[in-house]
Amino acid sequence: MTHNTQAAYVLLDITNAHGWRDYSARIGIWHTIDALDRNGIRATVPLTRAAVEQYPQIIAAGQARGWAWLAAEHEAVEAIERVTGTKPRGWSGPAPAPPGLAYEASELDARPVVLRPFERGRPLRYKYLDQTLARLAAEADLWLTTSDDIAEAQVTGTPMCMLIHCRA
Repeated sequence: MTHNTQAAYVLLDITNAHGWRDYSARIGIWHTIDALDRNGIRATVPLTRAAVEQYPQIIAAGQARGWAWLAAEHEAVEAIERVTGTKPRGWSGPAPAPPGLAYEASELDARPVVLRPFERGRPLRYKYLDQTLARLAAEADLWLTTSDDIAEAQVTGTPMCMLIHCRA
């Protein structure tokens, strides 16, 4: 990200006087996406129906980057499929998963990189998020991937250690 782009993000925030929740979803998320991109990390994103419908630009950005979508409520399953053209494979909601999903995120043997737009993207966190992601990405023994990839590895019985050493 260039310095001018960052200034534009801040200017948008000041001009529109967004609250923290709006700031994170409208402006902060793009800083987070930039940090993920710089470090070659794909995210897993839990979504509600409302988030899918209110933030199509974030969904489009995630699709372009190969992110995994987790349904966080029953209504989200249909919304994700309608907008992305693909039914989500995973579930992260509090209720039992609806039929037809491949896995529940809480049952995975490993944890994916999960992006929660309303909790990240605060201005004072950008530098530290980027530094942390860079350190993690530099570790040869870490597999930074999505929940879909982890679930697939568990289903096929592929040892996680083999995947770590094969990552690009």
